[in-house]
Amino acid sequence: MSGSEDGEPVDGVPDLLIGTPERDSAREALDAHLVEKRLDPAEFERRVEAVEQARTRSELMRVFADLPVPHPELPAAAAAPAAPEEQDPPPIFLAGCLTLTLGLVVAVVLGFVYGAWWALAVPIAVTVAMIYVEQVRTANRGDTGDSSSRTPDDL
Repeated sequence: MSGSEDGEPVDGVPDLLIGTPERDSAREALDAHLVEKRLDPAEFERRVEAVEQARTRSELMRVFADLPVPHPELPAAAAAPAAPEEQDPPPIFLAGCLTLTLGLVVAVVLGFVYGAWWALAVPIAVTVAMIYVEQVRTANRGDTGDSSSRTPDDL
C-alpha cells in the first residue's frame, strides 16, 4: 500500500493518520519478526524507530514492505458513503400525476361531448395549486431535504 506524503487519496483510499493502537500492533509484528530471526537487533531498533515516527498508514506499511506476515493489524478504513437509497416520490408528486392524468382525460371528454374546452385548465390549475401549497407547507416546516422543496431550476 503506497500513499502520498501529504495524505491525499491513493487509489481512491485516503492515507489515514495512525495512532497508538496501530503503532502497538506494528511493534508486536516487529517483535514476531525478531523472534523468527528475520531481523537482527540493530535492524529491529531501526524499524521500531521508523514506526514511532510514522504518521500515516503508508509510512507505517513501508516499514514492513520487505517482510512477510505478520504485519500490523490496521482497522478498516471507513467506507465511502453509499449512494443514497432511492426514495419513493413524495405524495404530492403522486397526487399531481394522478390529477393531471385523470383530470386531463375527463377534461378532453367534456371538451368533445359538451364543448367545454375550458375544463382542460382545471386539472392543470389544481396541480399547480397543490404544488404551491406543498411548497408553502414545506417552507413553514423548514424541511430542506425534501424533494418537493426543489426550485424549477433543479428539475
